[in-house]
Amino acid sequence: MPATQHDALIWLSGSAYDVLFDMARTVVRDLASLAKLVEETSSWPYQHDRDLTGFIDGSENPTLLDAPGYALLPEGVPGAGGSILLLQKWKHNVTAWEALTVEQQEQIMGRTKRDSTELENKPASSHVARTDQDVFGNIFRRNMPYGVVDNHGTVFVGFSADQKPLAHMLDSMAGLVNGTRDALTRYTQPLTGSYYFVPSVESLRLLRPDNPTKPAAL
Repeated sequence: MPATQHDALIWLSGSAYDVLFDMARTVVRDLASLAKLVEETSSWPYQHDRDLTGFIDGSENPTLLDAPGYALLPEGVPGAGGSILLLQKWKHNVTAWEALTVEQQEQIMGRTKRDSTELENKPASSHVARTDQDVFGNIFRRNMPYGVVDNHGTVFVGFSADQKPLAHMLDSMAGLVNGTRDALTRYTQPLTGSYYFVPSVESLRLLRPDNPTKPAAL
């Protein structure tokens, strides 16, 4: 899994691409004296809540009420209210994946394709088994499809209050935990991989030049 760390990430989300396009250009212009754009990825929702494998994504996500407890650093620690982000771009081998039967795909995933029910006797190499959050700890993910018709995949977006569950799950997928590799990695290829710290909104507000609570320069 390649490491492709950059200094900063800007993630824009919305339902109107023209608005996002204009905002992205504004961000790039405003940061021109500090940084340069090295990579840009556009994503979109696919069939409401599925990724481009055709399976429902995020079935193991905690509820939105519980998610802050797993994704945000607690009060009283440095960076409180912020989150650790793992960002990866995975390219799908569409031809090989679509050559499989639905039953074969379900064995690789460890879930049924139609309703995302976890298989009772799922293989140890299944994606669900290799990323079991009961074992590695809960994270909050929001994966998104990217690409064009003949070259596409999934942008993995995982948030956690601690980097260890994210790193441990990657180790498990690669077969470094018990020698069993995630079967899904035979049909997807990681192109990028990086970690970022996402500050809380309150922390970002402190950086505003017009913030009255910002300490005066000495």
